[in-house]
Amino acid sequence: MKTVIVNIPNEKERTLISFLKKNRMRSRVVSEEEMEEAALAKWIDAGMKSEDIPVQKVFELLRKHGANR
Repeated sequence: MKTVIVNIPNEKERTLISFLKKNRMRSRVVSEEEMEEAALAKWIDAGMKSEDIPVQKVFELLRKHGANR
């Protein structure tokens, strides 16, 4: 099984999902927020194992999501 990630305009989403269903392929819509949360979780996991991730990068991401220092 392979995974393909495709960025499509909102107005084309139904067309693509319909095409996938007709061809018996599974699909899942992932929001940009879910992708950012997954990236943050990955960085946290990596940071728990080592100190290679700069603290500044973590603070930048937290500020981007509304956390105040």
